Amino acid sequence: MKLNSRRRLLLCAAVLGAMPALAWSDTYPSKPIRMVVPFAPGGATDMVARLISQKLGEALKQSVVVENRPGANGIIGTDVVARAAPDGYTLLLNSAGAQTLSPLIYKASYEPLKSFEPISLISNIGFVMVVHPSVPAKTVQEFVALAKSRPGR
Repeated sequence: MKLNSRRRLLLCAAVLGAMPALAWSDTYPSKPIRMVVPFAPGGATDMVARLISQKLGEALKQSVVVENRPGANGIIGTDVVARAAPDGYTLLLNSAGAQTLSPLIYKASYEPLKSFEPISLISNIGFVMVVHPSVPAKTVQEFVALAKSRPGR
């Protein structure tokens, strides 16, 4: 059965809600959980985080607070989580690109794959490529061919 994005999101929220309850002691969570989003409010990652945090909070019977920490292409918020105590009370909702590529391009104090324990893939969000109408390419393949035919322009 193929799940649409909304169903997949709700399913992931339910799984995320059940896993901590099974994995940790009966006292978890005994305080609010912080979900850090390393991007500005209102973007796709933030909207997903707010949907997940609501369902996760209901499942765990505890508040899940979304905290936006934008800057440096996700490094600032990601660094906050990397430095947090590994106790399950600080979660990171990040994009794959920002998680793995940003530290390779920019200076980061954390290891993108070693400093975190992944929980789940939550969603797939597509991207749109927009070019000026004067560009003769109508598809991505045409755009790539055009770029290759005009190096340096």
